[in-house]
Amino acid sequence: MNLSTRYLGLNLQNPLVVSASPLTNKIENIRICEEQGVGAVVLRSLFEEQINDEIDAKLDQEDMYFWYPEAADHIKNISKEQVTQPYLKLIEKAKREVSIPIIASVNCFSAGDWVVFAKNIESAGADALELNVSTHLPYDEKMEEHHLEDTIAAIVANIKSQVNIPVVVKLHPYFSNIIATAKQLERSGANGLVLFNRFYRPDIDIERLEVISDNYLSTTKEMTHSLRWIGVLSRHVSCDLAASTGIHGYEEVVKQLLAGATVTQICSVLYIKGLKHISTILNDLETWMKTKEFTTIDDFKGLITDNRLNSANFEQIQFIEKNVRAL
Repeated sequence: MNLSTRYLGLNLQNPLVVSASPLTNKIENIRICEEQGVGAVVLRSLFEEQINDEIDAKLDQEDMYFWYPEAADHIKNISKEQVTQPYLKLIEKAKREVSIPIIASVNCFSAGDWVVFAKNIESAGADALELNVSTHLPYDEKMEEHHLEDTIAAIVANIKSQVNIPVVVKLHPYFSNIIATAKQLERSGANGLVLFNRFYRPDIDIERLEVISDNYLSTTKEMTHSLRWIGVLSRHVSCDLAASTGIHGYEEVVKQLLAGATVTQICSVLYIKGLKHISTILNDLETWMKTKEFTTIDDFKGLITDNRLNSANFEQIQFIEKNVRAL
């Protein structure tokens, strides 16, 4: 039984990838992920906005930087280097101690500083770079149409012009035209897309009358949203597609692969069941393949969406008559 696949031009022993989270910020956990047989690991994201806010807050405490902006810029550059150095060290250590692909992750909203940092990430040995662009949301009513898409495409193009490693973009689902956005990013040089980033989800406590968020872990029911768009986009783009959110077992892995995903990313289930659940998912996937007499991942990857009749179901929005009768 052969579970191997290729993602972003990298050889993976299987299509299971541990996504970016605090779990992947420790070399000990990365080693366990490899021991459990995972295909690749995405390191915890560095957040550009958070780094800038922390540096600005420190500079605001010193009045002298108001009068000497050149000095403030110099301090900012030094501070960013100090913040990013441990991340580069983590990449180097991971590449020394494990053999699976290591994918760096940056949550960015501008291309300037991160073009240089992307080069450092490549020099540190990362096999690929995942750009999390979820800070780009249409909250500004004055924002012009297509501004978000153009900004993200520019970030991708600028970074791709400076590095040779593959670049994959982790998207949110709130674009007016996801197909057009995906194609634009592919033209800008993106080697793959991750669908989708799971946001902070606000709720309201009606007793305390305050905003809360206690649903920070995904459920399997959330998987169908990315499943729809994996099924749709697999027929419109040629870059790799990674499915994310709500993948807790082999069933969700199989469904996403059947819809056309190249790999599947897992996170929440590892908090719930532990890192050793990785091997359980892989063993169950192998058992399913044996039952269906598939010997490789390619034997069934995209099998559902290759059928045009099935493909139409991914674009269906409302219940049709036969579905209503079945309720």
